[in-house]
Amino acid sequence: MYNISFKAYNNKKLKQIHRNINTSAWIWNHIISLQKRHYKLYGKFINVNKLQKHIAKLRNKNLRWKELNSQSVQEICQRSDNAYKRFFKKLAKRPPKFKKAKAFNSFVLKQSGWKIKENVLTIGKVNYKFSKSREYENIKRIIVKRNKLGEIFFILCCDFKPIKFERVGDSAIGMDFGMKSYLTLSNGQEIKSPEFLKQNLKLIQSLNKAFSKKRKCSNNRKKALNKLQKVHNDVFNKRTDFEWKLAHELCKHNSFIAIEDLNLEAMKKLWGRKISDLSFSSFVNKLGQVALKYNTVLQKVDRYYASSKTCSCGVKNKELKLSEREWVCSSCGTVHQRDLLASNNILSEGIRLYCTKHKTDIVSAV
Repeated sequence: MYNISFKAYNNKKLKQIHRNINTSAWIWNHIISLQKRHYKLYGKFINVNKLQKHIAKLRNKNLRWKELNSQSVQEICQRSDNAYKRFFKKLAKRPPKFKKAKAFNSFVLKQSGWKIKENVLTIGKVNYKFSKSREYENIKRIIVKRNKLGEIFFILCCDFKPIKFERVGDSAIGMDFGMKSYLTLSNGQEIKSPEFLKQNLKLIQSLNKAFSKKRKCSNNRKKALNKLQKVHNDVFNKRTDFEWKLAHELCKHNSFIAIEDLNLEAMKKLWGRKISDLSFSSFVNKLGQVALKYNTVLQKVDRYYASSKTCSCGVKNKELKLSEREWVCSSCGTVHQRDLLASNNILSEGIRLYCTKHKTDIVSAV
């Protein structure tokens, strides 16, 4: 399954989609209320099949619910059932809860109730145009999603293999994530982070202050919130664009990439907003997706491997502090730049792990 997102053109017709998303929230809340009441009375939750039959009967009696596709209503039942299952398997911290209409942001169109041709999606009898930025085929279902700014996106879930890209290089690199330099590569290259949140921090603080001064439930407060959300959305889009382009650039020129398996939760406790702005985990996820398209090997090295404290001669500097960016080996006298040493050690360890796993002496990617 492969997802492609298209933005819908903003017009009056989108009112019906907003109405359908709000209706989905009402159905969700009704299901949660029903499940809680049933559990109090009988000590168990309603089976998903029985729940779907019950909600289908209620839908026939409710004109507002009838506006939503029957399969979309069934999917909401399935979504709530999956949420409860995750909770009982201890994959979620808390059971599903009630949601405001604003917080509920999507509904799903399965095999019926819609048609699509070029850049026009027909839901029921209403046509919605969208910006077609790429080709699509073999659509299995469509997710209609609303973001915090009220913009509507059509996410097409297509059943086809992603496109493979050709590499222009076959080198191997190790990468060390850092606070000053976003990435330090084993070939000596340093990649700085634009830090988009930091660039817009004063504007965000100013808009946040203006928002807090507005009277609650007033139109001015809604306008102030919308301005604030636009800036946050802009920061997110810029960061996402930077990460995708960087991931493509690295995978295009390298057949083997070794990275450190970072402990991001611990890093967030130490550096807070700085780590959120750098968004290492988001970049690693994108790098993994792009590596598959370029047939590039992505090897992770254990987070406890002392990459920045180990000299090439094998001596480990256990007393090295985090503030020390350069150090001299007591055995061979080599002067090390900490981040560059770490990236080289990560590459060596990554190659060793790959060779051990695949029982070979040569990494085919190098």
